[in-house]
Amino acid sequence: MATASVDQATLKRTIDTLSKIIKKPPLTEKLLNRPPFRYIHDIIREISKATGFFDGLYTGAELDAKSFQDKESKIAFLQKTIDVLSFVQGEVVRVRASKIVAGQEAEKTNELLQLLSIAILKKSDSGEAIRRILNGERPVHKRR
Repeated sequence: MATASVDQATLKRTIDTLSKIIKKPPLTEKLLNRPPFRYIHDIIREISKATGFFDGLYTGAELDAKSFQDKESKIAFLQKTIDVLSFVQGEVVRVRASKIVAGQEAEKTNELLQLLSIAILKKSDSGEAIRRILNGERPVHKRR
């Protein structure tokens, strides 16, 4: 089964917005077209280092990509990222961590990275969102 590739305009937007924040890892269309977990983890870590946006959210082991040996721990890491962004934006980000880990929905993964970049470029404060997540709160998915 062939994987659908991400729209060129989406890839360009992802590269354009992320490159304003981080210089590494390399932001290539090939990697963003079906981003592996390690690549996404490296991007999130670099964003955290460069901006402090995720300060206090991740534990020591979560900062080391090699510590993620199972699907559940990868999903938990990404869910924290999605939840912070959802709280910062004031609405739930419609992407599933399980699909990202499985290498599916690369288009939505790119959109997540774009939303994250935009929140940082707008100088959004993530402190309250991180506090809420560490206290066990989750963004509420509203029914349509």
